[in-house]
Amino acid sequence: MTIRAKLVLAISVLVIILFSIASYLFITEKKTELAYDIYINSLAFGRLTSPNVVHNYELFLEQDSFVYFNREMVSIFGQNDDVDTIKVLSYDGRIVYDSSVDIDEKYVGAPRIVDEELLNQIHSRNIAMQMQDGERYYLKIAPDGQVFFVDEYESSVMPPAEDALISYFVVPTSEKFSVYYGLDYSNLDERIARMQTRIIYLALFGVMLGILMSMFMSKRVTKPVGELVSGAKRIAKGDFKTRVDVKTNDELSFLGSAFNEMAVDLEAGLNAKLYQERKTTELQLATKIQEELIPKKIPIVQGIELAASITPAGEIGGDIYDFLPLGPDKLLMYLGDVTGHGIPAGIISSIANSLMYGYASQGDLKKILVEVNRVLKAKTMTSMFMTLCLLSWDAKDQKLAYSSAGHEQLIHYRAATGKADLEPAGGMALGMIDDISMITKVVDVDFPVGDYIVLYSDGIPEAWKNENESYGMERFQEVVAKFAGGSAEDLKNAILQDVKDFCGGYEQMDDITIMVIKRV
Repeated sequence: MTIRAKLVLAISVLVIILFSIASYLFITEKKTELAYDIYINSLAFGRLTSPNVVHNYELFLEQDSFVYFNREMVSIFGQNDDVDTIKVLSYDGRIVYDSSVDIDEKYVGAPRIVDEELLNQIHSRNIAMQMQDGERYYLKIAPDGQVFFVDEYESSVMPPAEDALISYFVVPTSEKFSVYYGLDYSNLDERIARMQTRIIYLALFGVMLGILMSMFMSKRVTKPVGELVSGAKRIAKGDFKTRVDVKTNDELSFLGSAFNEMAVDLEAGLNAKLYQERKTTELQLATKIQEELIPKKIPIVQGIELAASITPAGEIGGDIYDFLPLGPDKLLMYLGDVTGHGIPAGIISSIANSLMYGYASQGDLKKILVEVNRVLKAKTMTSMFMTLCLLSWDAKDQKLAYSSAGHEQLIHYRAATGKADLEPAGGMALGMIDDISMITKVVDVDFPVGDYIVLYSDGIPEAWKNENESYGMERFQEVVAKFAGGSAEDLKNAILQDVKDFCGGYEQMDDITIMVIKRV
């Protein structure tokens, strides 16, 4: 089968399927809408006319004035085409008027008695509604006009489907009479039948039009497609000088132009692929180099217990931490955060790591930060800077001190009070000004057994749950206080898990780094 024949067949079948589905959905929706309208209109009609029916019955028919009564009933029937039967039912269960039987004269004969089910509906204080499928509902009308569906015991029930068909209503009207309204859906059926006929004619017209259009369009498609196929075969053989001439002023013309550009760009694309592979390899190598900067092993130091981790937002992160032993009794620790993340931030963090390692032997926290700042300011861009907090632990003197270069405040959990407080911040980020010696301070920390120090990057308090809500310091401090008591590793894991639960899968926007120090 040719492409042209396939296209004609496919469009024809598609038109038929689409018309069939659309027709079914439209007719179903319209039938539901009409059935619901009949229910609403008939209910309103029954509530409105039932007092008049009973009044006319008492005024005329009980006085044997059938002609006058019948004239009034004809007028009432003229107000609603969907009601074909009206009966007046007495409270004791007699049919005193039936429009389907009492046509020419008043009924005279043996009493017409309703069945027990209809009698129960007559005795109900609510409007009874009998469905064609046998289900029965009672409509309780609130003072504000709102309708509630109940059963015969006035317990709430689910309403019927909007497309359900009603057999009749029984409307209580007075202490002596109720009025029965029988519904006729012939008008609905006729409207649906006319609608189906119109849709069939429209579908036939659509199929014929689709066939004609597909025959016309297929001819315009197959010729340029043939040229494209021929050109593709030549390209496959390595002839990148191949060009096709497609002038249809549509997408195929665009495709022809794109095909010609493809021949020109194919060689460049191959070169770009090689470049990308090289770039990916270099990025992987940079990631491995940065991973080597992160301590492989947490040191064991007398008097404290340590835990730390880093979770970069990208392949290359801007956060860094390290532990630098200065003899058997002294340890330097730091955590830094370069502005942003990615390769530029990773380079700055690598430089800072090397500088910290080189200047650590000085031992003095302030001197180390001053020297590191001096080099970063001289050797990095003015738009790049780094916050950092440097701590020292002296196991011999049992003394903890820190110096902050514009970094986040330390969280200090005090076992004595059970609270997580913030230590004073201070200093200025490294790389912003030439000399920070005047604004860099060293702070001694009262750090008794059972206390914890939590050092972190801003990726934790600024972790986002959505576009409007971030993790925040208040929650951070509460989590530290809640989970303190176990090991440093346990507290670290509890914090990271709480951050993960809070974010709920939302994109991580910044590196997350944390260090926990427990006094033991």
